[in-house]
Amino acid sequence: MRGTTDAIVLAGGRSSRLASAGLVPAGGKAALRLSGRTLLERVCTRVAGVAGRIIVVAAPGQGLEEPPTGVEIVHDSAPGSGPLAGIADGLRTLGGASGTVLIVTCDVPLVSPALLTLLGERLEGATVRAERSAGVDRSEPLWVVPEVEGHLQVLLSAVRPAVLPAIEAHLAGGRRDPRSLVERLIAGGMALVVPEAIVRPIDPGLWSFRDLDTPRDLEELGQRLALQGER
Repeated sequence: MRGTTDAIVLAGGRSSRLASAGLVPAGGKAALRLSGRTLLERVCTRVAGVAGRIIVVAAPGQGLEEPPTGVEIVHDSAPGSGPLAGIADGLRTLGGASGTVLIVTCDVPLVSPALLTLLGERLEGATVRAERSAGVDRSEPLWVVPEVEGHLQVLLSAVRPAVLPAIEAHLAGGRRDPRSLVERLIAGGMALVVPEAIVRPIDPGLWSFRDLDTPRDLEELGQRLALQGER
């Protein structure tokens, strides 16, 4: 990919269904072990194949006993404000040095590096076209989001650091839902959607989007890792 690609991994989430089953450790879902390795470690290992710098955004006081080597841990500045606030914290930490920033949650242990590369390349390619456009509007896109099974997958996407003011304004207006912000950016031509037809050839089973929320998910993802020969 052209330029500098970094990543923000959102690790502060908890699962009420997993917690009710007594499966969530003190470090939250990120510290949950799947076949001997934490979800955070598995996700960061896959992201590291694509991104240079990885910022993990955790909740205040969240105990991550074994953070993956080479990642930077920052804590939510506005606890309980949701993933969009976590993305803002990550972007502030990166400080605008990145060309492209990948957004990933900690509970998608089968996220495909090839899919992450695709999202980054789509964002960069759209930016190049905007720069070369002879039209009046030369605005570059700020967000690229895949759409799978009719839903925008905002928490597995790619952004430009320049999206931060839009995120901050959205939060300041009392809105926390990242999807509503992305939909507004799409309507304004400032975000792009990657359709499922483009995603499926890279990830036919859409395992990149299989998050872990229930004991059944834990079992199925473990079985899939075993089939892939991963431990």
